[in-house]
Amino acid sequence: MKKVIGLLSILIFAAMISLGQTAKEWNKQGVDHFKKLEYKQAYECFTKAIDVDPNYAEAYYNRANTWFQLPANSYPNTDGCEDLKKAKSLGFKNVEAKMKEFGCL
Repeated sequence: MKKVIGLLSILIFAAMISLGQTAKEWNKQGVDHFKKLEYKQAYECFTKAIDVDPNYAEAYYNRANTWFQLPANSYPNTDGCEDLKKAKSLGFKNVEAKMKEFGCL
């Protein structure tokens, strides 16, 4: 029983921490994972940043770059090109080079 209570306490604490993070913090955490080649974790952090702030262009750009590093069909409901286009529509600079690199034009 003590183990269950301890585990529940840890889960609740982790949930409280994650709920309080800003989009910028999620984005930074995603960049840190990306640098470590931890693409799935990075992708999920960028998605959380977008969930917190749907107009965060940098998070869309970063999620797109991460998406192209993941194995095919890892996240079938998303598309890196769509994220690049969204980042561009939100005013993120220098997106065209990545769009061309990944065939998104």
